[in-house]
Amino acid sequence: MKVTLIILFICNIFYTNVFSQSNLGIKVTVNKRTGEYIISTSSISTNFEGSIGHSLTSIKNKEGHDSIGIFKEISFEWKNTIIYKAVIKYYSNKPIVLFSITLPNRSVYAPPPFPSFTTFPAYQYTFSYYDDVFAPPQFKLNETSTPWLFFDNSLNAFILSPASDFIVSKMSGDGKSIINSGFNPEIKNLPANFTHSTLLVIGKGIHSTWDEWGNTLRKLYKRVRTTNDADPVLKYFGYWTDNGADYYYNYDTTKGYAPTLVTLRNKYKEEKIPLGYLQLDSWWYDKSIYDVNGKPVADHKNPLLPLGRWNRYGGLMSYTADSFLFPKGLHSFQQQIDLPLVTHNRWVDPHSPYHTKYNIKGFAAIDPAYWNHIIQPISKAGVVCYEQDWLNYIYSRTPQMAEEISVGNAFTDGMANACKNAKLTMQYCMGMPRHFLQGLKYNNLTTIRTSDDRFEPSKWKSFLYTSQLAYEIGAWPWCDVFKSGEEGNMILSVLSAGPVGTGDAIGKENKENILRACRIDAVLVKPDVPILPIDKDYLNEAKNIDLPTLAYTYTKHNNITTGYLFAFTTSKDLNRNLNFIPATVGIKGKLVVFDPISKKISLIDAGNNFSDKLPDELYRYYILASVTSSGIAFFGDAGKIAATGKKRIADIRDEHNALQITVLFAKGESSVTLQGYSEKPVIADKGKLSFDTASHLFTLILPSGNLQRVIVNIKQKNN
Repeated sequence: MKVTLIILFICNIFYTNVFSQSNLGIKVTVNKRTGEYIISTSSISTNFEGSIGHSLTSIKNKEGHDSIGIFKEISFEWKNTIIYKAVIKYYSNKPIVLFSITLPNRSVYAPPPFPSFTTFPAYQYTFSYYDDVFAPPQFKLNETSTPWLFFDNSLNAFILSPASDFIVSKMSGDGKSIINSGFNPEIKNLPANFTHSTLLVIGKGIHSTWDEWGNTLRKLYKRVRTTNDADPVLKYFGYWTDNGADYYYNYDTTKGYAPTLVTLRNKYKEEKIPLGYLQLDSWWYDKSIYDVNGKPVADHKNPLLPLGRWNRYGGLMSYTADSFLFPKGLHSFQQQIDLPLVTHNRWVDPHSPYHTKYNIKGFAAIDPAYWNHIIQPISKAGVVCYEQDWLNYIYSRTPQMAEEISVGNAFTDGMANACKNAKLTMQYCMGMPRHFLQGLKYNNLTTIRTSDDRFEPSKWKSFLYTSQLAYEIGAWPWCDVFKSGEEGNMILSVLSAGPVGTGDAIGKENKENILRACRIDAVLVKPDVPILPIDKDYLNEAKNIDLPTLAYTYTKHNNITTGYLFAFTTSKDLNRNLNFIPATVGIKGKLVVFDPISKKISLIDAGNNFSDKLPDELYRYYILASVTSSGIAFFGDAGKIAATGKKRIADIRDEHNALQITVLFAKGESSVTLQGYSEKPVIADKGKLSFDTASHLFTLILPSGNLQRVIVNIKQKNN
């Protein structure tokens, strides 16, 4: 017979063989005799249950406080050839459980998966990121280092993921009878006191569960989510020369590579087209003739241009500007073009002389001296961001990275530390899910590519879902280069809140479209957060329901939120009818749904459905503006995609029956056209106002008066 003693509030429950603690909604129980562990919560009826398979010793309870919050934990040990120690930690007022397993002594082999759940909520749908380049999303469980998301029709959800050792971690199981968090099977030679962690987050709502998961991991790693203007790549409109750009391994042969780019820069100046930085892709440095498979077939990337070490498509030989392209070096070119630079890099080729100078495993440099050697010179040549590409091949062609804890860390740590010391930010490209998660460690990793080369509509959906992963680990998503005349690409790129850059040949640029993204000083006008899929998208995709994808973002000024909804489908043969309830993204009260392209206006309550049909272009975006107490719904700058982005609209206040709006001007901007909705005619204390009595749309041409900050008050005539 088991006797139960209940101590209220502290909630320690001692059985003959069962030790238990609870923390408000979460309760943890372990069985000393069987090794079973149970996680239960008041929010869901089904427990998370697993078993060590051995009797437990040294069972202890503890309370404390860490970077996540106030916690309770149960720790225990067991022996299966060697001794293992485990901890289950859970938090007050948070649906979070952190598992850890420690090896007190060295071990040749990896510890068993922990947790390993054989009972868990049987939610119908699953989602994870595929173990491939750019971490493509899939509505199934991929056995790799990725978060696993489970959810049901009522949007109950939980996420289980590695919380450490991301390069060598592996989620496994069928997702129906078992789910495990563990390691690559190749892993070996773990040091004494090695500890691995796993995170479980239980939530309601898919987006909110993702956010709880991301917030927790960022707190664990003291990862600061940088502002969306933290470096020149995020702050300014840029020019890119990577795959998909007109000047990717291509230039005007009457001029040469560097002079072609200088001519482009001068052309933009003449046409008053803003540019804030220039990206140099893999063409700028010397490479080998060997491809990623070691075959000598990468000798001549563009056969229409001269042979040379720059015009190859193999691995890195020397991270210096090719002398044929830049006779006076990179620094001289940067001074001539007068723009900050972003420089690209590949893998270290096995034939590179770097292998004789530095510690390099496979394709991966793990020697801090190597990283300092390549980063310090570019930092003195006007480079502000280092782009590490081909991460997937660096991992797959470096067996030691999958086998040894230290190799992956040495590679990414060395890169990050060298860039930090040189005051450079970083961008990851061609990353797998493990690289995204590894990015939690580095505050100077500001951007990650979340789409395959050359942005286009067929890549929009993957871009949005993978942007969720980038944003949760603290980086901003980058969609990749496109052409400036492509309206849909420009809209989605701006709404991503990440970098925006195009790659047109001289004379093909679209100034009008570029200026919808940025001010005349190249400063981007963006929303506060990246545009991401809404919860309904996850359900529709999981069920294979043919409906347009809906993605949402916003800008927030005090208590006024302006939403941006982007809707699209991929084929004219698919359903083009969209339905959206604004309340599902947190909007309350009356609002106006404004189509900036067609100028169509719909006044609805946030709890009601908004419906529309996509045009032949197969996409549309909408501004969602709440009707304020002044009776006005403010849309923002009529010339900008993110019309109330804070680099244009610094502040909006709903005061004294009027809207007080603070507008920022770039140097040289003479006026800005603002627009909004009002049932009644409006007046303004500055500028030239017009009001359409049929549509209730007003426009205000606001002069700068040679000021960089202007405050204007708008109110209805009878207020």
